[in-house]
Formats: sequence, structure tokens, C-alpha cells
Amino acid sequence: MQVVLHVAMDEINQDLIELLKTLLSHNAEIIIRNDVVQLEEYDRSISVEQVMLEFSQLDYSPEFLADLEQGLKTSSVYAK
Repeated sequence: MQVVLHVAMDEINQDLIELLKTLLSHNAEIIIRNDVVQLEEYDRSISVEQVMLEFSQLDYSPEFLADLEQGLKTSSVYAK
């Protein structure tokens, strides 16, 4: 069994640890991913700089990140 968890930093607590212990006791493969901004949210209250900071923590190439940042800064939907 494989389990993928999307976890925000503020969700790391004793309950999560207990869940991990239970899953491991059932020989589950656990993948924990940082809960990041989803582009479809179009949340203008989140700065482009913050979005890029979160994406830079993932395994994207510098070229992709540069294109993404340029696109966000010039987007008619996202740009302020």
C-alpha cells in the first residue's frame, strides 16, 4: 500500500505522528509532500515572491521557475 500525504507545516503534530506509526505498522509506503500553493487558486493576496519561494522548494528546474515567475508577473489573472 502506498499513501501520499500533503502536509502543511502547521499540521505536523502528535496526531500526524500517530497516523504515521499506524501506517508503518501496516507496511505502508508513505510519501509526505509539502502542501504548496495551487495555481488554480488565483489568490491575489499571496505575493508572486511567496509563490516562487514555495515552488523553489520543490524539484523544478531553474528554467521552469524563471518561466513560471515571468508568467505570473505578466498574467492578466494573477498580476495586481
